[in-house]
Amino acid sequence: MGNYSRRLTGIQAKMEEKGLDLVVLGASPDYQYLTGAPVEWRRGRDLTHPADAVFVPKEGEPIILAGMSSIKKARQGWVDEVRGLGMFENPAPAVKEIIKELVDEPKKMGVGEYTWGSLVLVVASSCKGASFRSAEGLLDDVRMIKEPGEIDRLRKAAKLTEDVMSRIIDQIDAGETMRGAGLKIETMGRMIGASDTSFPATAGFCKSGGEPTDEVFNYERSQGLEMGTSIAFDVGFVLDGYCSDWGRSFYYGEPEEHVEKAYAALQTAVVETADDIGNEVHKVNEIFPSIELICDREGYGDYLRARLPDGTVGHQIGVEVHEDPWLKPENSHELVDDMIFCVEPKLWHRGEYYIRVEDMVLIKNGKAEFLTNYDRERFKL
Repeated sequence: MGNYSRRLTGIQAKMEEKGLDLVVLGASPDYQYLTGAPVEWRRGRDLTHPADAVFVPKEGEPIILAGMSSIKKARQGWVDEVRGLGMFENPAPAVKEIIKELVDEPKKMGVGEYTWGSLVLVVASSCKGASFRSAEGLLDDVRMIKEPGEIDRLRKAAKLTEDVMSRIIDQIDAGETMRGAGLKIETMGRMIGASDTSFPATAGFCKSGGEPTDEVFNYERSQGLEMGTSIAFDVGFVLDGYCSDWGRSFYYGEPEEHVEKAYAALQTAVVETADDIGNEVHKVNEIFPSIELICDREGYGDYLRARLPDGTVGHQIGVEVHEDPWLKPENSHELVDDMIFCVEPKLWHRGEYYIRVEDMVLIKNGKAEFLTNYDRERFKL
């Protein structure tokens, strides 16, 4: 069970800071995180009721408004007050009543970006004279620090992902296609327990000795795999409402020495950088420079910069696969206990290889712990 008191206190503190009297969050990651209700938001707006939303006052407890198709899920969260709407019922009276109960005369409103436009218009008509602003980001600082239950869920999602890949890797053979491999990965994940994918699975092929192009993958999606090809996997699943994100590269055939050394260099950069967290690396924007320095030392820095010219090398992860703060130069957040992020450097040698390593990393007791530990020595298929 999540610490929902902490989450509510966190968003209300931000509301106080921003001068917001009321926040309305439609079916969204923030709605899920704040209420604990397994609301549908990953697959599309047409799967939610236009009036699905949680109304959050700057003091006191929120109220949920839910369509009849989603009211059972809304009641699975901690919020006591859940009000339902009939399929064709006009939401205006219910919205007006909720707002009046929570805030007598709201002057400044925050609206989540997943909120249906039709609901925003109803809210606006019930709050004449109020000003509106985006409510996105109000929970970012709270979501950045994971609670014990969240860490457990993310750990399980990471394990499921590596279990999937341990079953898939040896199925890759000549004639396999990028499209086919991606579908196999997604199907296997669902077969062993994933409720969804974090994003469409990628198995990207880059044949060595090809013409240099501006595309990292020089195969067509339905073109069969040939010897002398690097395969870059980018895979993520959803388990119990939380995401994974994992990446490795393998080589089909006998790699030339410079290709094999490139993969070893990238793995070395990731592991040494993780080891330096708490010593030389203290902030999210110090992760890329550390990886870059090690890749330069190993002779592969130019190939790192070829793919990551802006120095962005990863992101936080939780109910969404990509959460703030991203591991980019302008973000100077301290690396603190219970952050979980994905570090994902890539090396790109045009016409020769595209290689990636991505791991989920937990900060605990000031140090880094890998939640993903797939065999770092294996490169050849």
